[in-house]
Amino acid sequence: MTQDDWDSLVGEDDVAEPWRRFVGFTIDWMVLVMIALVIVAALGIDLGGGDALRLPTSARFVQGLVVAAYYIGFTMSGGQTPGKMLIGTRVVMERSARIPGLGPSALRWLVPGVFVFLPGVSVISAVIYGWLLFDTRRRGLHDKAAKTVVVRAR
Repeated sequence: MTQDDWDSLVGEDDVAEPWRRFVGFTIDWMVLVMIALVIVAALGIDLGGGDALRLPTSARFVQGLVVAAYYIGFTMSGGQTPGKMLIGTRVVMERSARIPGLGPSALRWLVPGVFVFLPGVSVISAVIYGWLLFDTRRRGLHDKAAKTVVVRAR
């Protein structure tokens, strides 16, 4: 497939703007915090006084599983997390414009997802997501690895 073939599938006007991606990500983050808190409470895991930088390993593990299931599941089932649904964006494969399957969805989560288990905000995560500000197709490094692009949903 040539670049011209790809351009006919997903044009420049289809690619989601960085602000849309940020707002969608923020909505997803808020949903995930609520889900994780409910699960952690249901499992009786003590959060150790609420210091997010010092969560017990068990809570970080639950957090990682919830985040992985959320992003991988929603991405492979329709290309949209709840945040993407609300803001009107969708993840598609860059060459076919189809919804990613399990492999690309898992890889797309895994690239930034491994940092869920590290305390605090990671500079590496900022680079992974921030890459979309410099990429011509507004892809983060996780998108590039999985060969996906985020487009405006129609």
